[in-house]
Amino acid sequence: MDRYISLKQILDDVLDHPLLKDVSFERAVNHAVHFIRIVGMPRAFNEKTELVEIDNYRGALPCDLDNIIQVRTQNSCGHHHGVFRYTTDSFHMSENKHNSYDLTYKVQGNVIFTSMKKGTIEIAYRALQVDSEGYPMIPDNSSYINALELYIKKKCFNVLFDTGKIASQVFEQVCRDYAWAVGQAQTDLVRLSIDQMQSLTNSLNTLIPRVNEHRRGFINYGSVEKIKLQ
Repeated sequence: MDRYISLKQILDDVLDHPLLKDVSFERAVNHAVHFIRIVGMPRAFNEKTELVEIDNYRGALPCDLDNIIQVRTQNSCGHHHGVFRYTTDSFHMSENKHNSYDLTYKVQGNVIFTSMKKGTIEIAYRALQVDSEGYPMIPDNSSYINALELYIKKKCFNVLFDTGKIASQVFEQVCRDYAWAVGQAQTDLVRLSIDQMQSLTNSLNTLIPRVNEHRRGFINYGSVEKIKLQ
């Protein structure tokens, strides 16, 4: 089972650094969120679903949303009718272009715009894990926490270096420390379990062309194709 701790619990230690006394807690949180997205480790996110009310072709997205996986319609009885696709139409936002038969959506900021004028949709999305106060949750892993702290220091030290408040050697050292730490963090947290590795292997095997079936008289080939079509 994956363990997480609140970001708030570790930022106080980072901001105790003498050179970071003037860095706001909000700025440190922003740096931490950027670090999570840059490193891109799936276990830093939850997969969630939520109902969104659409009025006048638009609805408010959840505050913890990182990116949308899929969108579908839902009626008052809870039955689902269709799946939306992300629009490629340049006139999707136009008041004169709404086709309810073509279920499409577009996201701008924290608002989703759909081709459906009014109703309820259900979105499946990746959500940043947060605590009861809304602060991001961090994997409880020493190498990950170390890399996060060094990333915040690197971002803040960059400003201090640009303004001539620290020497180049100090900034270069924190950059080297971060480069080593983030590699260690990714190695620790992206390691797959046996079950996950088997699933990955199965997925990759389906991409391999079956180039020798004629030698085997296409034995079992038809049954495989039937399985794919089901």
